[in-house]
Amino acid sequence: MSKSKILRSTLIIMVVSVFSRSLGFIRDLLIAANFGTGINTDSYNIAVTIPETLFMVIGLAISTSFLPVLSEQLIKNGKEEMYNFANRFITLLLIISVGVFVLAIIFAEQIVPIFARGFSGQKLVLTIFLTRITVFNLLFLAVNACFSAMLQVNEDFIVPSILGLFFNTPIILYLLLFHSYSIIGLTIANVAGNLIRVLVQIPPLIKHGYKFKLNFNLKDPRVKKVLILIIPVIIGAGANSLNVVVDKTIASSLKTGSVSALDFAQKLVVFLNTIITSSILTVTYPLIANKRNSGDSQALIEYIKKTIIYTLLLLIPISIGAIIFSQDIIKIVYMRGAFTQDSVDLTTLAFIGYLIGLAFYGLRDILNSALFAMNKTVDTTVNGIIGVTINIILNLSLSKIFGILGIAIATSSSLIITSVLLLFNLKRVINEFNLRLIFFKILKIICASVIIGLLIVIFNNLVRIEINLGIILIVTGLAAIIYYFLCLLFRINEIKEITSILRKFGRC
Repeated sequence: MSKSKILRSTLIIMVVSVFSRSLGFIRDLLIAANFGTGINTDSYNIAVTIPETLFMVIGLAISTSFLPVLSEQLIKNGKEEMYNFANRFITLLLIISVGVFVLAIIFAEQIVPIFARGFSGQKLVLTIFLTRITVFNLLFLAVNACFSAMLQVNEDFIVPSILGLFFNTPIILYLLLFHSYSIIGLTIANVAGNLIRVLVQIPPLIKHGYKFKLNFNLKDPRVKKVLILIIPVIIGAGANSLNVVVDKTIASSLKTGSVSALDFAQKLVVFLNTIITSSILTVTYPLIANKRNSGDSQALIEYIKKTIIYTLLLLIPISIGAIIFSQDIIKIVYMRGAFTQDSVDLTTLAFIGYLIGLAFYGLRDILNSALFAMNKTVDTTVNGIIGVTINIILNLSLSKIFGILGIAIATSSSLIITSVLLLFNLKRVINEFNLRLIFFKILKIICASVIIGLLIVIFNNLVRIEINLGIILIVTGLAAIIYYFLCLLFRINEIKEITSILRKFGRC
């Protein structure tokens, strides 16, 4: 796939992803307006977090270990043999998921306090009840990850990028159409959304020639290969996903609403990261895996380098702008109904703390994916353990000083450290990878973004007007134009590649 096709595919996915994620915003907006930041949303967020945490471990392991082996089978043995291997792996995964599901149902009372250390009484009872509903997601999330990986290897990127649309729709319809709603109904709608995400991927998979058959065979060397690769990935992914758990666990001991405020803030940051990083990686990760399996080292290096630059070129200025308008953004997105000014203030603190590490969310995801594609899972495992250790230490200390802001800053700090370590890991694996060039380009992007940030602050101080969505969009548009010319001045040539595709896309 040529550079222009990669950018064009990425842009299409970004547009689709914005629409899909916008529905996620509407979902969160409705939840915030109807339930606010209180006992119900705290319980709901913890209950949803438990299976999602297990999924983040299993799902990331699937997408990073299963996908490269799929790619290898497609290149060496063709689609039929690739699908035969896929069925054997999915069958094994279903057996494991059912086992974990049963254990989670039985031991919910023991599991929930691990995630919600500060919960007690009615709040704890409600969380346990909701968790017994959300663990049904375990039966769907892992299969969803496998189906998405197969579509991506077939270079079908659109359906995986709009799965959020199908997940959010049942929740939104429930909150809009039912006059008498409850947190229990909301939880059931969440489970329905995860089921629908699996079902909508079946037609395009059939179109690509896939047919599911139960096929259990642990002796298959390809299944063994994935299992060997998956063990360190699970450890590393588990360490990374523990950051979310650590944040919410420590927040559960702060004032009521802290867990929900962290969750609302994190959803905004994940939204920004997903639109940029996930859209780019959806296209480039299968290509990186394919180039690695075909032995094209130069193309492999070029894909990794471009993925990093394109992502940071967008995420760094976005993070600086979002910090400047942080409280206004929270008000515009969430402030209505039960979401009061106190909720805005609490969520804004968490949002600022997470935004500090926004660009490093993207950088970490890219570097982890690149190392996964090259089967360097030990590096990502060690790095993940280092990251969660740093996060725990900083969380325990900073939360006592800065409260919810300290929790978010701790997460961002661990992301910065782990991202830098991963860059050096990648350099050690690929000696030809020009780390100096990457650092130099990142420095230029930071300089251009800081200049834009200073200009926005000066503008805000000189023109004292009430900030609303229209003002933010106008300022963002003007800032984007100035940023473009600053990038040209600093000779960041990737900005030309992006704008060239934007112009071609606009003519379509």
